[in-house]
Amino acid sequence: MTQKYSPRRHRPVLALAAVLLATCGAAWGSVASTVPPLRPITVNLQDKAALRNGALYAVHMCVACHSLQGVRYSSLAKVLGLSRAQFLATIGTNGQHYHDTITSNMPAALMEAYVKIAPPDLTVIAERRSPAWLYTYLTSFYVDPSRPTGVNNTVRYNVAMPDVFASMQGLQKPVVVEGLRFGSPAKVAVGVQPLTQGTMTKAQFDQTARDIVSFLYAVAHPHQQERERLGPWILGLFLALSILTYLLYKLYWSRVITSKERWWRIGR
Repeated sequence: MTQKYSPRRHRPVLALAAVLLATCGAAWGSVASTVPPLRPITVNLQDKAALRNGALYAVHMCVACHSLQGVRYSSLAKVLGLSRAQFLATIGTNGQHYHDTITSNMPAALMEAYVKIAPPDLTVIAERRSPAWLYTYLTSFYVDPSRPTGVNNTVRYNVAMPDVFASMQGLQKPVVVEGLRFGSPAKVAVGVQPLTQGTMTKAQFDQTARDIVSFLYAVAHPHQQERERLGPWILGLFLALSILTYLLYKLYWSRVITSKERWWRIGR
């Protein structure tokens, strides 16, 4: 005899299973890894000086290995508030044409042989990662002799990227605590401390890192400044249309004769 399936009989079991899965998932997510704190940062796209400073370092340092293929040199001029002549005089194009996309001069095969992985494109890196994560990443390299490049990073464990800012920031040592990594006990770096002095002070390098992050954020959100400029006007237009629509509604219904009024007039 075939027994008919009844969902009601299994509701308590399903509810209990859902609660157990949610509890286990929350517990596992909270203790599986010790996450280092992120450094806060405020991005101001109206600060053109910061964007230009960040563009200088990004175009002449980051682009040595990475690319920005989603943006052209010519479009950066508008983002930075520069004319073509000003852009070519202050930022430059690394020997490429003004309307070319920003690509790295480093062959991909050479980079893969050096760091075992092709450097990612940075066009939308500020969308994939938060500004706080990028800021912490740029300022949190530390000495790790076990790594091929000699350095590691607090927010990107076993990072493949070398510390290209070591000469400016100086070398750093990790602040290590006992924690969890992928669910297993491990020593986790949750911060850094200065080890040697670079060509910049800590405040100067932190400002440089913020400028680079601000520039990458502007590249990943090329129309945000225009949206912020047009937003109040669009909202004002919708408000005006709403008022006109309401007045038209009142005018229309003020001239409509209801059935009661119609019969009253006919009877009269």
